[in-house]
Amino acid sequence: MIGFILAAVIIGGMLLTWLRHAYRGAKWLLDVLAAAAYLLFFSEAAHAVLRTLLDDTVFMTQVHEVLLSPLFLVSGGYLGPYGLSLLLAQLLPRNK
Repeated sequence: MIGFILAAVIIGGMLLTWLRHAYRGAKWLLDVLAAAAYLLFFSEAAHAVLRTLLDDTVFMTQVHEVLLSPLFLVSGGYLGPYGLSLLLAQLLPRNK
């Protein structure tokens, strides 16, 4: 399963890198999607921590409910390949 996840992140990162270089408009769209995913990811995490604190529950067990949130999983699943695509884009030669 870990191999499948690693392969998906690498393939996704390569695909996003290709899209970033092949289409000028794709770069803007990928960046906007990343900003939205960033906001969703951290707002879900902050909501889980706040709910845990307000309910006065045990932090180390209750806060892990965020891992069941579809918004958290989808946005985190996009940020992994997106971050890799940014790193790969730095390695590619630039046309000047």
